[in-house]
Amino acid sequence: MLVITRAVFDVVQIPGQQPLVVARDAGDEAARQWWDEHVRAAAAGVFGRTSGSWDQQLAEWQAATRVQVGKERLHDGGPRVEVARISFPDGTDGLVDPAAAHDYITEEFRARFPQPTVAAQFADWREAVQIAELHTWTGWLFQGAERVPVDIGLPAAEFGYPIREVLGCLDRLAVDGWQIVHVSEDRAGHHLPDGELSSENGVSTVRYLLSRAVR
Repeated sequence: MLVITRAVFDVVQIPGQQPLVVARDAGDEAARQWWDEHVRAAAAGVFGRTSGSWDQQLAEWQAATRVQVGKERLHDGGPRVEVARISFPDGTDGLVDPAAAHDYITEEFRARFPQPTVAAQFADWREAVQIAELHTWTGWLFQGAERVPVDIGLPAAEFGYPIREVLGCLDRLAVDGWQIVHVSEDRAGHHLPDGELSSENGVSTVRYLLSRAVR
C-alpha cells in the first residue's frame, strides 16, 4: 500500500547553508548539532586565542578605573551613606557599595566587552538561525510489516494534494510491476497514521492499495 499523508517538519535556516528539514519540534536540537559538528572547534580556537588579550584588557580597564569612597545621598532626602563612586575609562560612572566595587568594575567591563566564550559565540550564531514549520506531504510504501519512505519531494501543503508528484511516484512503482487496486482517502477531522487528529482542510491522507504481478 502506498500512503500519501500531510506532514509537518521544522526547517532550519542557517546563513550560507542549505536548509535542514528535520522532524517537527526538533529544529533547536538540529541547529545545536550542526553547530557542534561544524563550528564548535573553530569557536574554541577563537576563545583560546583571545582569552589572554581579553584578560589583559580587563586588567588595564581595572587599573584605569578610579574609585573614590565617601558619603553621599543615593536619592533626594535620603541619608548620607558610604559609597564608592566609580569613574570608568570611557567617561561613565556609577555608585556602589564599597565592598562590591571590584566586582562591579569587572561586571561593567564584561557588559561592555563580552568575552568570546564558546557559549557566547553560539548565542550570537543562534540568533541568526531561523526555524520555521514546513507543512508538506510525505509518502510511505507499506509491504507487510515493513514501511519504506518514497520520494515525492516536499510539496507545499497549501497548494493542495500533490497530484503531479504522486503520479510520478506511481509511475516509478508501475515500472517495478505495481498496479493500483483501490484508492481511499481521509479528509479533515480524520485521524492521521500517527494518531494525530488532522486540522487541515480537504484531503489529509490518500491510500493506494497496490498489487504486484508475480513474475
